[in-house]
Amino acid sequence: MGQREITRVRRSKQEARDWYSTLSDWYGTVVAPFEAEQREAGLNLLDPSEGERVLDVGSGTGEALVSLSDSVGHAGHAVGVDIAEGMCRTARTSIRAAGVGDRAEVVCADATRLPLRDGSMDAIFSSFTLELFDTPDIPVVLRECRRILRPGGRLCVVSLSKRRAGLATQIYERLHTLFPRHLDCRPIFVREAVRDAGFRVQSAEDEEMWGLSIELVLARAS
Repeated sequence: MGQREITRVRRSKQEARDWYSTLSDWYGTVVAPFEAEQREAGLNLLDPSEGERVLDVGSGTGEALVSLSDSVGHAGHAVGVDIAEGMCRTARTSIRAAGVGDRAEVVCADATRLPLRDGSMDAIFSSFTLELFDTPDIPVVLRECRRILRPGGRLCVVSLSKRRAGLATQIYERLHTLFPRHLDCRPIFVREAVRDAGFRVQSAEDEEMWGLSIELVLARAS
């Protein structure tokens, strides 16, 4: 195996849409809390400010999107993108409940073809999403992120990581191989993927969640 080889995602995008739509009613209650600490750390690293336009790639049930909307305020705008319509419906409910519907929106779309103009965003956030894409799609998603960021715009990625992978990560990868439709994310090399897409990495942190390696990477578009 190559030094940077990662396992593939062996499920179709339609299967991903269906699966995450099925999860959408309870994902925010059951799964999202386990990701909260690393998600908040990533949001702090991105440090969105008043008046910025920000994108949340893989917005899920809307936890990060609500936080981003609070940070950019009435002068800014936050957009969430997710492939699963069920997740999008739940996120729209979340932003209405949080009272930020005037400065946030959710778009159901594939991140390999983001429906946004070139250079239209100041910052992009993506938490536990990039590792859901099959290996050939990861650079495509990152190129799309670079396309829609203004020059000097920021990208923050929080992801399962294959750096410093211990026993828990190895077991997780094995389970991913056995149950590819339902355990579809897997650890990746985040720093390298971001650099390969043409970003300048400004900060990179290695964390741990339930024994799994996590990377938090902040980069800028050239």
